[in-house]
This record gives sequence, C-alpha cells and structure tokens, in this order.
Amino acid sequence: MTLQDLSLIAQIAGVLLIPASLFFVGMQMRQAHAVERGNAQRDILDQTRGWWMLCVEDEVTFETFSAGLANYDALSRFRKARFNALCWNLKHIVEGVFFQHKTGLINASSHEGYVIAFLAIINTPGGRQWWAGASKVANAEFAAYLTGRLNAEAARLPLWTDLLPFFRSPDAGPARTQP
Repeated sequence: MTLQDLSLIAQIAGVLLIPASLFFVGMQMRQAHAVERGNAQRDILDQTRGWWMLCVEDEVTFETFSAGLANYDALSRFRKARFNALCWNLKHIVEGVFFQHKTGLINASSHEGYVIAFLAIINTPGGRQWWAGASKVANAEFAAYLTGRLNAEAARLPLWTDLLPFFRSPDAGPARTQP
C-alpha cells in the first residue's frame, strides 16, 4: 500500500466521520435543549409557588390582594404598593413564560394556562384599574399581547375571584356568571 493509497483512505474516513460527528453533536444539542426545557418549567413552577405563598403569607396581604381585585383605586397608598408588588411579581413570571414559550422552552399549554390566569386577574375591576397604568410601563410586546387578548376575550375570560371565590372581597357582590 502506497502513501497515496493511505492518504485516499484517510480522506474517505474523514468524509464519513464528519457527518457522524455532526449527528452526535446534534443529538447532544437536542438533549441539552430538553434539559433546559425541564429546568425552565421547574423554575417557573418554583416562582409560581413563591408567588402563591406571598398572596397568603398573612391575612393583611391576603385582604389587600382581595380588596385590590375589587377596587384598586380605593386602596390606601401602602395597600396599592403591596397589591402592585404582588401583581408585578406575577406579571414578571407570566412574562417569562411568554418569552420562553416563544423560544420553545415552555410548552403551549403551560403558556396558555399562565396567560389565562393573569388575564383573570387583570379582568377583575381592580385588576383593570391596575393594568391601565402598569401596561404603560410593562414590556411593550407583552403588554400589547395581554391588552389585545383582554379586549378581545374579556366577556369569555373568567375573573380571578370567580375561579377562586375566597379572593372575592365581601363587599364585591356576587360572582359574575359566565356566558
């Protein structure tokens, strides 16, 4: 076997090994993406758990959130600040879900569940009052998406206080009936 023959065999082997190595790199990238998707889902669930605990950490916070859902404008400055903090905290979580869904890290059903839950909050009377100001300083793309859905689907969207009646303020009246 000549040096030229060995060179030809090496070139053929190289041509065959390049696609094989690219195939394995692609498989590793898919596995890494799957791990990232799992981590993103887990992180969102942890953040959501934390938000839930904020809402019910004490009776004052719970009552502030309930009263804010009914009439944000009637809250004292301090209670507005607490309600605002709770809503912004959740808005950041849902915004993260929105953008992670766009990049394929969050699946469509999780995305829709978070969006509907947040729309149910901003569809309440107090939520609408809060969102009127908050939407002006939120991420423009996300705010436009939520506002568009809220305007198009408001009659069909549930209210947070109908989904979870214990958040309905005692002076808020009866639950809204869905069409």
